Amino acid sequence: MSTASESWTTIETDPQRTAILDAADRLLAGTSLHSTGNLSVVQLAIEAQVKYWVVAQRHPDLRNHFQVLAQAARQGAVPPTSADRNRLGEERDQLAQHCAGLEQLIQTYAVVINELATENEALRDQLRTPSATVTPLRRRRRGS
Repeated sequence: MSTASESWTTIETDPQRTAILDAADRLLAGTSLHSTGNLSVVQLAIEAQVKYWVVAQRHPDLRNHFQVLAQAARQGAVPPTSADRNRLGEERDQLAQHCAGLEQLIQTYAVVINELATENEALRDQLRTPSATVTPLRRRRRGS
């Protein structure tokens, strides 16, 4: 399957739309049968052996799709295939799952930090009372 058909997300049953997609594939591959091979909508219509208005007005979605692919071909870019989109979708889902796990971990850390801060404050309050049962640890000086 070629670029235009592969990147088109809908399965086409209309013979005219299929002919336009097939013509787009040939033009993008550089194997035109009925046209000059230029990447234009006029040449797409000639390659598909349909009137220009059929491509331009009856099937503007296919026309726009071809124009995007033709622009990418002119710039040397390779448009994504359905396999690329599927792979990227899976990667996106994995990243979303990873982010959700990180967010849950952050929430856990926030609870732990809050608990430690509360306990630390309680211990400091105990130190301030005359009958303190907490013995503070003195810091060692470096180099001693």
